[in-house]
Amino acid sequence: MCAKKISELSEREEKRAMEIYQKSIVIDCLSVAPTLKHPEYLTEIMDAGVTATHFTVYMPHEHLLEALDRIAGWYEMAGQHDTIIALRVDDIVRAKEESRFCAIMGTQNAKTIGDNIKLLRILHTLGIRIMQLAYDEQNYIGSGGDEGDCGVTKFGRKVIEEMNRIGILIDVSHCGEKTVMDAIRYSQAPIAITHANPRAKVDHYRCKTDEQIIALAEKGGVIGVTAWSRTAMVKKGTRPHIEDFLDLMEYVIELVGVDHVGFGTDLTPNWDWELDEYREFVERYPGLNTVDGKAIDRKERTVDGLHHVSKIGNIARGLVARGYSEEDIQKILGGNFLNLLRKVWRN
Repeated sequence: MCAKKISELSEREEKRAMEIYQKSIVIDCLSVAPTLKHPEYLTEIMDAGVTATHFTVYMPHEHLLEALDRIAGWYEMAGQHDTIIALRVDDIVRAKEESRFCAIMGTQNAKTIGDNIKLLRILHTLGIRIMQLAYDEQNYIGSGGDEGDCGVTKFGRKVIEEMNRIGILIDVSHCGEKTVMDAIRYSQAPIAITHANPRAKVDHYRCKTDEQIIALAEKGGVIGVTAWSRTAMVKKGTRPHIEDFLDLMEYVIELVGVDHVGFGTDLTPNWDWELDEYREFVERYPGLNTVDGKAIDRKERTVDGLHHVSKIGNIARGLVARGYSEEDIQKILGGNFLNLLRKVWRN
């Protein structure tokens, strides 16, 4: 039996979906915005009903001084647009209560700290609360992408231990297969895959195997299903649609249960304004942005129906269409990631 589509929602179901969405703490666990050419986008996110977004506040290839400059810029933007920077879980809850927006600062590469573990503590003090161990390449901690993967290094184990101690959520979305499994095993706290899809449905190195997803869930972790086209492309070469995204989400729910699933859109708002930035990213990481050597058009880089922050409510609509309970919808929209942060953050 085919799932009911969003377009088939009745007026009553539409109303129910929006009521659930509006009362939920909605957490988008990945968006990329080291800078915002139009910082008023922060107001757009709040108007879209999103409570908190985990932002990549500096790019994976950037070094420490660049990272510090980006973090300083984020504090400035937040101050100008009534945005709360999440330093503790209660900040996210407070944002919902006060009808404000909350930014969770994170990075997609621990390369920034080099081989100096003390820098990890400095970044945490400055507000970094989620950190990916490696991006699409090797660093001192582990491996990313489709490179040869030797797993988490001895230094990497110390980094994981320190992240557990000070309260930084470990993310392995872009990490290589062995690094993912090592991180799950070595971490005393549950970890996250903030933005990835099941490889059983999309055959791409950035997607995660059933084994990885199950191991993550068994340790109490959460995976955010993502709207990045190349990793949601159930039919190669065809831009995925919101219904494809929901199919991927349902696959993961059926695999590990509703308590371990959220979403991370991987929206990249700056690239709506800066074509050159997108072109540079495609050239640097072709495996994430091309099909058979041809770059994905900038306008099709995300799932149709989740291509702008204002469309995130479609997730609630889709889950209502597919018969999920209010409790489960609230978990997927943000409750699961909120519970994970409660377990990991130390304040």
